[in-house]
Amino acid sequence: MVFDALSFIFGAFFTTNLWVLHFTYGRFILYAGLNLIIDLIFAYPLSSFFQKIGHYKFKKFNSKIIFVISYSLALLNYGFQTYIQKTDKQNS
Repeated sequence: MVFDALSFIFGAFFTTNLWVLHFTYGRFILYAGLNLIIDLIFAYPLSSFFQKIGHYKFKKFNSKIIFVISYSLALLNYGFQTYIQKTDKQNS
């Protein structure tokens, strides 16, 4: 069960978010748009598919909550990276 949770947390969502951030940093609208599309695809069709094949099962969440959480985390990641970049420039 722990490994399933870890693969869910550090799996496709985490790596996709990092790659989108890497390729779109500095262009917030593009970053937000791509993450919106990716998170919608993940929360609705992919999540339903993974639940049907038995990879995981939501007990307290539904697809809407997963979408809101994943999109919010993506926006927080962008904000955190922007903050780190600014503090690095000020310390240089």
